Amino acid sequence: MYAPGSITTDETFIWYRANDRLRLGIAHLLKQNAIRYLAAYTLAPETSRSPSVNLSAGVQGIGTGNPGYSATLEKNFILDGGKSSINLFAGVGFRSNENIAREVAGLKFTTNDGFSIGIQDDGKLRNPFATYATGNFVAGIYLVGGEHPAFLFGMRF
Repeated sequence: MYAPGSITTDETFIWYRANDRLRLGIAHLLKQNAIRYLAAYTLAPETSRSPSVNLSAGVQGIGTGNPGYSATLEKNFILDGGKSSINLFAGVGFRSNENIAREVAGLKFTTNDGFSIGIQDDGKLRNPFATYATGNFVAGIYLVGGEHPAFLFGMRF
């Protein structure tokens, strides 16, 4: 994620999926030359009737690099006979450097052909975004706080 003018300027993430429930990672914050260790664990997988229950530790807030933790519920809905989907999540996030818990939430609409639009609320800012994924690559733009552009490029391998 490249976010010119942000506190971090550039955030680089590497994730490893240990199994279906556990992901581990590391983030590097360019301007601070800081490392954040990341983890995400699914306590209860999503079912047709209930959302997944997730815990995470790492970075809370695009462009800030704030260390933090979160607990969320997440649910996916298939639309148009599988031509598109909606993903919703909501929960609580705790920024350890601010010693305060805040709501976190998000909504993402995705089409079969790789386009997504949505919004993430990190407890302080609402960040609309648009992405395009093809094969193992994804690219997109976030508007941090609805104002400042941040550019995303990712690759799966």
